[in-house]
Amino acid sequence: MRAIKLGLVGVANTALDLAVFSALTFGANFPPSLANVVSYSCGIALSFWFNRSWTFSDRNTRKTSRQLAIFIVGNLAGLAISTAVVALLLKYLGPLAAKIVSIGASFLWNFGFSNRIVFRR
Repeated sequence: MRAIKLGLVGVANTALDLAVFSALTFGANFPPSLANVVSYSCGIALSFWFNRSWTFSDRNTRKTSRQLAIFIVGNLAGLAISTAVVALLLKYLGPLAAKIVSIGASFLWNFGFSNRIVFRR
């Protein structure tokens, strides 16, 4: 059941990330790397809230502020991975395709970090 919940949270925060990224890149003419920082940060906030209150609710043994701080640090590493992938692939794939590839790269990091460190038993 946890895997299904995690997958649903991932779909929700990825949809938010892509929507904000697309709106900023194509609607507001933000540079793709800056749009990625903003959109990814929106996804981080949504992901923490859903994962803490729903996916890993049985593992909430730490104070929310401490858990959030650890979650943010780990997700900043994920953001760095995501932004690096966008920046590296931008000239080959275009902004949206580069963003989609970056989602896979950052997902691997974020899942492992959340499962083993932030929301560990």
